[in-house]
Amino acid sequence: MDVVEKNNFRDFLKKIYGENVERELSVEAIELLKAKTRVIRLSKGEYLQIEGDVCKYWGYVSEGLVRMYYLNQEEEITSQLAHDGDMFLDYESYFNQSPSRNFIQMLEPSTLYLFPHLECEELRKNNREINLFFRKLTEKLFLLKKKRITDTIFKPAKVRYETLIAEKPNLVLRVPSIYIASYLGITPETLSRIKTKMK
Repeated sequence: MDVVEKNNFRDFLKKIYGENVERELSVEAIELLKAKTRVIRLSKGEYLQIEGDVCKYWGYVSEGLVRMYYLNQEEEITSQLAHDGDMFLDYESYFNQSPSRNFIQMLEPSTLYLFPHLECEELRKNNREINLFFRKLTEKLFLLKKKRITDTIFKPAKVRYETLIAEKPNLVLRVPSIYIASYLGITPETLSRIKTKMK
C-alpha cells in the first residue's frame, strides 16, 4: 500500500475502534490485517460479484460508490449502497460460503479494500485481537442492516427519505433516483412526489 492507502486504512480502523485504535489493536495485528488486505480499483459499471458467485470478500469503500442488488422477476432491488468510508458485505453468501443471489456493481470508479474470507478466517483462529476486530466489524454491519430493515417496516416513505438525506446527504446526490427509490422500498413515482413536496 502507498502512503495515502495506509492513511485510509487507519481511517477504516478508526470507524471500528474510534480514536483508540492503538489501544485495541497492536502494531503486529494491524500489520497482519494490512498484509492480507487486497486493494483493487474498479471502473464505473464493473462488477465485483454477480449472481451465483460465492462472496469471497468483506469490503470497504476507500473511495467511490458501490451498489448491491438482486433480481426479483427481472426487477433490480437495491439492498445496499456504500460510498467513501462505508463497509459492505453479502452476509449470507459470505458466512455460509454459498452461491449468492446478489450483484455488487460500481456506480463510480472505486477503490476498495477487500478482506479475503479464507485468509481472514485463518487470522481469526490464530490471533485473538483480529478475532475481536472481525467480531466488532460483524456487529457494526449487523446493526446497520437491522436498522435499515426496521426503518423500512415501521417508517413512512417520506421519513425514510428524510433520514437518508440527514445521514448520507452525498449519497442522495450521487446515486440515480431509481436506485434510491429501490433502496428505500418505494416506487420512483412515490420518490418523485416526496421530492416535489419537500421543495
